[in-house]
Amino acid sequence: MIPKFNDYKQRFEMESKTTIEPGLDAVTDALNKVGNPHLNLQFIHVAGTNGKGSTISMMNAMLQAHGVKTACFYSPCFMDVHDQIQLNGQYISSQQLGDLFIRAKEAGLSGLLTDFELLTVLAFMAFGQFQPQIVLLETGMGGRFDSTNVIQPLISVIPSIALEHEQFLGNSIEEVAFHKAGIIKKGIPVVIGPLVEEAEGVLVTEALKLKSPLLKVNQDFSLNKGTFESSVRPQIRDIVVPLPGSHQIDNAALAIRTVLYAMEKLKLTINEDLIRIGLSHTFIPGRFEKITDNLYFDGAHNPASARALVNTVKEIFPNTPVHFYVGMIKGKDAKRILRIFEEISSNFTFVDFEEVRSMPSSTLSKFSESALVKVTKEPLENIVKTISETHVTIVTGSLYLLSGLRLKALDMFNIDQR
Repeated sequence: MIPKFNDYKQRFEMESKTTIEPGLDAVTDALNKVGNPHLNLQFIHVAGTNGKGSTISMMNAMLQAHGVKTACFYSPCFMDVHDQIQLNGQYISSQQLGDLFIRAKEAGLSGLLTDFELLTVLAFMAFGQFQPQIVLLETGMGGRFDSTNVIQPLISVIPSIALEHEQFLGNSIEEVAFHKAGIIKKGIPVVIGPLVEEAEGVLVTEALKLKSPLLKVNQDFSLNKGTFESSVRPQIRDIVVPLPGSHQIDNAALAIRTVLYAMEKLKLTINEDLIRIGLSHTFIPGRFEKITDNLYFDGAHNPASARALVNTVKEIFPNTPVHFYVGMIKGKDAKRILRIFEEISSNFTFVDFEEVRSMPSSTLSKFSESALVKVTKEPLENIVKTISETHVTIVTGSLYLLSGLRLKALDMFNIDQR
C-alpha cells in the first residue's frame, strides 16, 4: 500500500496486479513501451535491510552541495507517494505525477504491473524528463528481482543485511543476502557496510564471480573520530555526521566513499569543504528525529532497526527511563521487536493508527511482556500529558504511524515544519 497512489490510479483509470511475481520481465517490457528512459541515466544503486535511506540522503546532500543535479527514488515513502520520487531534493508535484500517469496509460501499462513496479517505471520516466547527473536509487524489497534492478549502475551500495520479508526473501541470512547481492553487476564496484559473516560471504562470492571490486567499510575505508580515510584518497578531516547513532557513522563512510567514486567516474570536481558541509546538513524525518525535548520519532520497523534504535538510546540517554509509543503493521515480527525494546523499557503504550494494514493496539499489546502496558487511539494527547524531563518518549514501530503523526506533533509543539 503506497499512500495516495490509489488516488492517481482511480483518477487516471489505471489498474495494477495484486500478486508479486519474481522476475524483471514485466518491468522491462513496460519500460520498453515508454521509451526506456533509464538507459541514458547514471545510477548509484542501494540495497540492504536498513541504512539505505540514510545513506542515500547523505549522498544526496553532499552531491547537491557540489551543485550536482540529482534525483532520488526512496522506498518506502515517509508521508506519501510524492516523497518517494525527488528531483533535486524536491518532492514530485501532483501535476508532474499526473502527467506521468497519463503517459503510462497511453502506453498501455494499465494492469501489467504491481503498484511498486508501476511506481518504479513512473520514477524512471520522471528522471528521463529531468535528466539529473546522478540518480540515487533505493531498492524496494530484496534486490535481485526488485523492479529497480533493470539498471547498470556506476556503483552499488549495500549498507546492511538482516532477516526481513521472509515470505519472499527466505528464512536465512544467506538467502536474504542472495537477493541483495543481485544488484552487484559485472565489473562494477560494490561498497558494503559491516555485515555478519554469512551475509558477507555471499556478497564476496558474487563479487568474485562477476569480477566486481568489493570495498568494505572499516577495511578499505573508514570514518573514525571525524576523519575519513581510504586507500585511494588522502584524509578528509573535521567531518560531522548529524544523524544520531553509531550505525550512522558507518553509513556516512559508505556515503562518502561512494560519492567520491561516482564524482571521479563522472569527472566532477570534488571539494572537501563541500563534502563536510553537505554531510553536516543531512536531515531525514523519522530517523531518531527530535520533535521537542525528550520526544523522538524513529521508524524502527524490523528487528535490525529496533536494535539500532535501542543502541542509539543507550548511547544518548544512558540510564534514562524510556516510554515507548508503538504501532506496527501486520506481518512484522512484533515479538522479536518488542523483546529488543523491552531491554531498555518496561513502559509501553500501543497505538491504533489509520492504515489498512495496521495491527490493532489490543493485538499488539498481547505480544508485550512489559510491566506497564496501555493502548490508545490518541497518542499525541497522551504524549502531551505524560512527557517529562525525567524520561525520554519514543514513538516508533512503523513509518506509517510516524507519517500520520509527525506534522501534527510539530504543529502541536510549535516547531518549524522541516
